[in-house]
Amino acid sequence: MMKAFGSCPPEYRIMAVWSFIFLTLLYMILLICEGTGERKKKAMLQDSLLLIAAFLITSGLCVRRGVYGEEDFMVFLKMPYGILIAMGICGFLFAGIQAFGIYKRRTNCLRENAIQESLDNLPSGIGFFDRNGMPKLMNRKMYQLCRNLAGRDIQNITELREALRRPLKDHVFYDFDLKVYCFSDGSVWKFSEKGIITADGDRFSQFLASEVSELCQSKALLKKENQKLQEMSVAMKALSKNVVTLTREEETLSMKMRVHDNLGYSVLATQRMLMRESEEDRDMFLSQWKQTLDLLNKDNESVEGEQLHRQVQERAKVLGVKIIYTGEKVWESHISELMDIILLEALSNCVRHAGASELYVKFSIEEQEWVMVLTDNGQKPEKNIKEGGGLSGIRKRVEQCGGSMRITAAPRFSITVKLLREVWR
Repeated sequence: MMKAFGSCPPEYRIMAVWSFIFLTLLYMILLICEGTGERKKKAMLQDSLLLIAAFLITSGLCVRRGVYGEEDFMVFLKMPYGILIAMGICGFLFAGIQAFGIYKRRTNCLRENAIQESLDNLPSGIGFFDRNGMPKLMNRKMYQLCRNLAGRDIQNITELREALRRPLKDHVFYDFDLKVYCFSDGSVWKFSEKGIITADGDRFSQFLASEVSELCQSKALLKKENQKLQEMSVAMKALSKNVVTLTREEETLSMKMRVHDNLGYSVLATQRMLMRESEEDRDMFLSQWKQTLDLLNKDNESVEGEQLHRQVQERAKVLGVKIIYTGEKVWESHISELMDIILLEALSNCVRHAGASELYVKFSIEEQEWVMVLTDNGQKPEKNIKEGGGLSGIRKRVEQCGGSMRITAAPRFSITVKLLREVWR
């Protein structure tokens, strides 16, 4: 048999009494917390009954033996101690469950100012006005923007619309093209108004302010780039016209050089044929004059590459000139073609003007230039050299390729051609 509560040692009875006193206070606190929240009446009635029960048990445990004159009246003093312990444990467990439920409801429910705090943390401005035009909800950013627009706090929707139509010119600049507001701090904002209707049929006006600073900067940059592209397009059109003109001039120059070169060579070849009067020279002479006539009739094709180099060797053989190369020649094919064109003119000139039998070609590579120096063993010029059509044409071709040509008469005749290496890489 379990001992009754009244038969237990005093320290056990005191511990039980204090436990139920603490349980009574705990239920009182829970009832107060639930009363401040949104609880149903049925749940609050249940908690109230538990509080009353805990209070009655605590009061019964505090009654001393003999106070009311009859021991049978003191029910709790005769109740087994183990049952009281079980009742206390169940009471504390139920109070713990109730406290956890209140905590979950409080954390899951929005506080009264939760919506306002959320709106204040938005980077955009937002405000709501009721059908009477009075502000119902505005975040911190919208208050700040309205103050910058009007210079004071906005009291109703009419003042806000007026501020948007006529903002303070000292603080805000309105761009009519982009329909945005540029503030003194460099930020750019766009305002929009929209009417909304709630589920209950209430009408509100929503104003939204969005920052578009980066978009405006990107648009301004894009506008500048488009302007540059238009200027480049105009320049390209002008350049395309110049290219046609330059191409025509280059073709004309090339034709003049070839006519001059072939005519000079044909004349020299005729002279040598008349001096030697051999059958072989006669055939070569006829072939050369045929090429010249074809060139004048524009029936011949351009000579380039290996064919041009062979023509240099053949011309040197016909004119009786030996070409002596010195130095290292490691140039690209297009530069070699230019050098062969120069050699064709030099062969004719050294025979016609100096009576040379040897033509010396010296190649060298400097740090930033390719260099070719032409000299011969002919007679020294008696006076200053005046450039004719052949040398002038060569100089123009060299300069068009980004190079330079220098002609000297002392101590002996020489032609120095320099080409920048960077241009030909």
